[in-house]
Amino acid sequence: MKKLSLLAAFWGLMIVLGACSDDENSIPEQDKPMVEIPENAYVLAEQSRHAIVIRDANTQQNIWSWDPYTAKVPAAHQRWFVNPSEVKPVYNRRYILMTASGGAVALIRIADHKLMFYGNCGQNPHSAELLPDGNIVTAESKSGEINTFVVDTVKVFGVKANTVKLGNAHNVVWNKTRNYLYASATIKGGVTALFRFKYNGDRMKPKLTNQKRIYTFENESGGHDLFPVYGEADKLWFTATSAVYKFDVSTETPTCEKVFDLPGIKSVCNGPQGVLMLKPTEEWWAEGLVNEQGEALFKMKGAKIYKGRWMIDNTFSYPEQHDWVVSE
Repeated sequence: MKKLSLLAAFWGLMIVLGACSDDENSIPEQDKPMVEIPENAYVLAEQSRHAIVIRDANTQQNIWSWDPYTAKVPAAHQRWFVNPSEVKPVYNRRYILMTASGGAVALIRIADHKLMFYGNCGQNPHSAELLPDGNIVTAESKSGEINTFVVDTVKVFGVKANTVKLGNAHNVVWNKTRNYLYASATIKGGVTALFRFKYNGDRMKPKLTNQKRIYTFENESGGHDLFPVYGEADKLWFTATSAVYKFDVSTETPTCEKVFDLPGIKSVCNGPQGVLMLKPTEEWWAEGLVNEQGEALFKMKGAKIYKGRWMIDNTFSYPEQHDWVVSE
């Protein structure tokens, strides 16, 4: 291993992303939550109050929340956090990666609600992903941009470092096994397709390269959510206008299988406790999540939930021990 520089050591200290272990003593103090997050919990993008909410699936009680107002985001930037549009548990369930339709992308530490990093990624971002070096990539639909950010938890605020144009981009997912970034978009002519990128691995000058269209739908439109399938190492959930699909990316040319004939699903994921979906009951939101049969799992009166995920580790994208120490 290359020798860690003083800067690298400082970064490692600031990000304080400790090893995942059953031994509580191995968790850095800064990462220990004041509220214990159970394994059986949901994280929700809740747009009625522009908040991220964690809900205990057993008790059906909200046990944690974050919003830009109580977090004291600078007033000029608070509007970026209007209508959260993505929520992903990262770094062994100790942080939340989020986007909001107002333009924000942010990394939030659960333990103390600290905003570790944020920036503006465009007019209508729908998704974000962590790259192996801790940088962040986002998908923005209005201008059709895949934007990469250099994450700096000392400065906290950052700007776009690199942009790739990709139609009506809605999602980004990293695969640690193949070192690919996957994204779907609706491109010229209304064609919906799955794309693949390589990452140059340059932390200070990040760039996505080798863009390749790897799957094209013949009779489908409006690709929306793309998320790893729990328990199936090579598969990705994909939601579109008319149905929910699974991509198998184990080969150079992915295959695609229709799984559920459910239209307009905004988010999908699964875990040991089953499948979660957000099926809008109003324009693009609902008061709760449903399972694959469309059965309600809970209802939060007055809520406008846009996406929901299980609070579990994502081993398709990240190592089982998800640390970040920058070396040169």
